[in-house]
Amino acid sequence: ACPSRKLLNDVTRRWSILVLASLLDGSLRFGQIRERVDGISDRMLSATLGALAEDRLIVKDDADGTYALTEPGRQLARQSLELFDSLYLALDEIVNAQQTGDDGADSSDGVAAPGGAGS
Repeated sequence: ACPSRKLLNDVTRRWSILVLASLLDGSLRFGQIRERVDGISDRMLSATLGALAEDRLIVKDDADGTYALTEPGRQLARQSLELFDSLYLALDEIVNAQQTGDDGADSSDGVAAPGGAGS
């Protein structure tokens, strides 16, 4: 029943963070957002914009049909870009580990791996 649960769910949906990030440079019309968020359907963009507007993270200016971030939306968008940057910095290492089967665990830390001796 906590309002933060709905907000967290809305913000962490597949497209929400990308939509928020697309608006960091300023107001955009529906079609401009769709161009920046590659792969999103019109239906999904409409639903995402509706949820973000309901959460007061974006506002729509009906006069010119543009969407813009509110201050809380701007804060979330900036933080999401920091997350994107961190992911991209770690991407090569993660992909290499996945391809080689390396789980990244350092066996010298004294912690037994799951399924190891004593399990």
